[in-house]
Amino acid sequence: MPSERAGAPPPGLTAYRVVAGDSSVVIFTYPLEPDGMERLTGAERDAVQRALAGATNEEIAQARGTAVRTVANLMSRAFRKLGVSSRRELAARARLPLQPAGPRE
Repeated sequence: MPSERAGAPPPGLTAYRVVAGDSSVVIFTYPLEPDGMERLTGAERDAVQRALAGATNEEIAQARGTAVRTVANLMSRAFRKLGVSSRRELAARARLPLQPAGPRE
């Protein structure tokens, strides 16, 4: 796989900064397949992309400046609209490997 210059997402990828405590990491994800995505709101789409990048509900809430319960509701509605019941199914539907969330403190 050819290397890309640091800081620039490879073509077709979206970059997300996932913040956990005092550290953060930039994660690149491919977009979900278009079928079903048009039914998601912008907030639901953002939460789904961050979840696919390996972020927990807590990390998504912190990044979005919302409550964890709000993120749980966004994910629940997105799951219903996309016809999935877990993040693993969501990753399969998006044809992506489920990203590990990394070590937790």
